[in-house]
Amino acid sequence: MNFDFYSPTRVHFGNGKLELIGQRVKTYGKRCFLVTTENVAPMKELFDRVKDILRQEGIEIYHFDKVLANPPKEVIEDGITAFNDFEGQVVLAVGGGSSIDTAKSIALLNKCIPLNWSHLFSTYSSPFEKYDSLTSNKTPLISVPTTSGTGSEVTQAAVITDGDDKNSIYHPDNYSKEAILDPELLLTLPVSLTASTGFDAFTHAFESYISDFSSEISRMYAFRAMKLIVEYLPKVLIEPHNILYRQKMMFAQWSAGVSLANAGAHAPHPLSEILGGLTHISHGESLALVYPEFVNETYSRYSLRMDDVAAIFEKPIEDGIRCFLKEIGLYRSWQEYEIKEATYKKVYESPILNYLPFGSKDSLQRIYENAYKRKM
Repeated sequence: MNFDFYSPTRVHFGNGKLELIGQRVKTYGKRCFLVTTENVAPMKELFDRVKDILRQEGIEIYHFDKVLANPPKEVIEDGITAFNDFEGQVVLAVGGGSSIDTAKSIALLNKCIPLNWSHLFSTYSSPFEKYDSLTSNKTPLISVPTTSGTGSEVTQAAVITDGDDKNSIYHPDNYSKEAILDPELLLTLPVSLTASTGFDAFTHAFESYISDFSSEISRMYAFRAMKLIVEYLPKVLIEPHNILYRQKMMFAQWSAGVSLANAGAHAPHPLSEILGGLTHISHGESLALVYPEFVNETYSRYSLRMDDVAAIFEKPIEDGIRCFLKEIGLYRSWQEYEIKEATYKKVYESPILNYLPFGSKDSLQRIYENAYKRKM
C-alpha cells in the first residue's frame, strides 16, 4: 500500500454549527469579507443572520453579493478590488459552489494584481501538483456550504468562467482553513437544486473512485458517499424537511469532496463544463446529460471498480445509473433542454477535446454523440 492523502480543512459538522461562525472568523481577523450571491430572498434571511452573529463578535463586514453561477473572471476581479479597498483580513463564503469558488479565487489572488488569467489557467492546472504559495501573507478562507453537492469547501479547485470556457485553478492554498457544515441550512434548498447538486456529489465520488490516482483511503471516502447518496437522495426529494436525510446528504457531499480532492475527477466533468458553458444548464444537470453514455464508453477500462459501485444499485452499472437518474428526475434528453443541433456541433467539435487526458478525442466524441441521441 502506497499513497498520498491530504485534507487540511478543519470541519465543524452538525445541526446549529452556524452559531460558531463569529468565533471562527475572529480567530483570523476582525475585518471579514463576506462572499455570497445577491442579497435578496430567499437567501437574505440567512445572510442577515450570519452578519448578526459576526457583529456580536465585534467583526467589521464587507458584504460582496455579486456572485454569479459559473463565476466569471470579471466578478472575481471586482471582488479583489473590493477586498483590497476594504483591507480585508479573512474571506467568508456562504452559499453553493459558485460562492465558494469565487471566495477561493479572491482569497488566493488578491495580492497578485494585475491578474494574468491565461498564465493562471495554464500554470495551476493540475490537482496533484504541490504549487508554491503565491504570497507570504496568505488570506484565510472560511466556507459555509448551503447545498449538498460540490464539496468545494474541502477541495483545492476553483472553477472560473472565461467567456464560454470554464477553467479551474488548482492550488493548495485554495483549501478552506475551516468549514462549517450545518445540515439545517439545507432545509430550504429547493427540490430541483437538491437533485442536481446531490447528483454532482455522486459524480465526484464515482469519478474519484475509478480514478487512476485513487487510493484505498480515498476510495473508502468515495464508496461511503455513493452509498449514502443512492439511499438518501431519493428520500430527501420526497421529504425535503427531514433533517436526518439532510444530514446524510451533507456528510456524503463532504466525503465525496475529500475523495475528489485526492483522486481527481474524470471525463464527465470537463465534458459537462463544455456543455454547460455553451448552454448555461446547471452543472449537475449537464453531468446527467452525459453520464450513462460515459459509463458505457469506459466500462471495459474500469469494469472492476464500476462493478463495485454496481453492487450499490444491485444491477449492472449503466442500468443502475440510468435508473437512479430516473428516480431523481434527471434522466432527460438534450432535446428537452432545447439544445439545437448547431449547439451540439459546437460541443462535439470543441477544441478542448484535443487536450483532455481521459481518453482519445474519438472516444470523448462518442460519449457526446450517444448522449445527444439518447433514447428515452
